[in-house]
Amino acid sequence: MASPAAMSFFQAHRHGDSANNICCDTGSAEPQWASPSHGIYISIEAAGVHRSLGVKVSRVLSTEMDSWKPLQLRMMEFGGNKKFAEFLQEHGVPDNMPIRLKYTTRAADWYRKKLLAMAEGSAPPEPLAPGTGHMPMSDAATGQQVLDEVFSSASLCNNPCTQCATAYRKHVRGRCSSNSSSSSTDS
Repeated sequence: MASPAAMSFFQAHRHGDSANNICCDTGSAEPQWASPSHGIYISIEAAGVHRSLGVKVSRVLSTEMDSWKPLQLRMMEFGGNKKFAEFLQEHGVPDNMPIRLKYTTRAADWYRKKLLAMAEGSAPPEPLAPGTGHMPMSDAATGQQVLDEVFSSASLCNNPCTQCATAYRKHVRGRCSSNSSSSSTDS
């Protein structure tokens, strides 16, 4: 359960900015979840998507049930739904972009790093290059593309087998190693 100090913080933070009383992603009223990574308040529906992004992209905590560290509360203090939305808008990230894509943009990544630096009292990241905020983070995009290929190729093999190292290998080679009639040096 959130400490009395954390509960008091959330009450004051929401009272101070009405944008924090609606989900930053869905517009739902009275969000009970937050992403300290971005300093935003989110609905339970959005929280599920944020959790699927992993903690390197978006850590998700309940404003009522979870314990909050001082650093996380500072990130919420420096953040806020309005600040985050305005920042994304300034960097060309559309309001209606799907959550999974929005939080893997270069702008969202930079914002996370800046918020953490502010909360830690350390140097901010290098400025975001103009006109690049709406673009996907190179690492996240590559990783997501690989995962998409792996999961979409899992059913490409006509004969399910355990001899193929990964579904991705099946996809790249276009066949299962167990279906190969020729000996190969695949490793």
